[in-house]
Amino acid sequence: MPEIYILVFILFISALIHGLVGFAFALTAVPLIALFKSVKFAVPLISLFSFTVNLFMLFILKEKRILKIPLRFFLVIILGVILGVRGFNLSSEYSLRVILFIAIFLFFFWEIYQLKYHQGISFTHKIEPEVFKRPKALFIAFLVGFLAGLLNTPGPPIVMYLTLLRFDKNLFKATLQLIFAFSALNAAINHYLSGNLTFEIFKIYFFSLPVVIMGMFIGQKLYEKLSNKVFYYLVNFILLISAILLIIKT
Repeated sequence: MPEIYILVFILFISALIHGLVGFAFALTAVPLIALFKSVKFAVPLISLFSFTVNLFMLFILKEKRILKIPLRFFLVIILGVILGVRGFNLSSEYSLRVILFIAIFLFFFWEIYQLKYHQGISFTHKIEPEVFKRPKALFIAFLVGFLAGLLNTPGPPIVMYLTLLRFDKNLFKATLQLIFAFSALNAAINHYLSGNLTFEIFKIYFFSLPVVIMGMFIGQKLYEKLSNKVFYYLVNFILLISAILLIIKT
């Protein structure tokens, strides 16, 4: 099978999963693409798709409650992205694979813990701006930006933080889309300025975009009709296999 079709299939599956659960596009796509390409190729490519995917989800969700997140949270993300892209340019392929493996593995076990021990909890239905101004929240914002720039995988720290805040399902999903879209946009800009976005990457992006959008639509439809719990297990299974294959290749 030609390489481009393998790429398109991976992007479609990643978009479907993201449409379903609100995250895991980059966490699924980057390690799988890195199996036959490189992390250095996958990360700039997925920065473009991550911005598109999350902006598209924001449009679908039409959630206004997320506008209460304070500006300083996003300014810290920008700082993290700048340093993350610099780290990406200076890092070897091997070190990037190891960092990605560790991030995915830790996130996998966190999700399993959440599924097992946090059943039947109550949820909050609004955003209190103060929770995004706390020192630990700003530290999370820095990690989000740094991981977005380094590996385009900002999900683990912010998913963990929002889980602790116990946002309801729609607020949780919409907040993630806003933060991911913002961090991905900044990552893509910095990768472009660093010369990491090549003509080949742009060609694959435009060729695969319709399939990615279709995957998002299908995932969103499943999200509206089916239980999330089963698909969280599915996502974590895919992440675990991706992490193992990634480190084996390394």
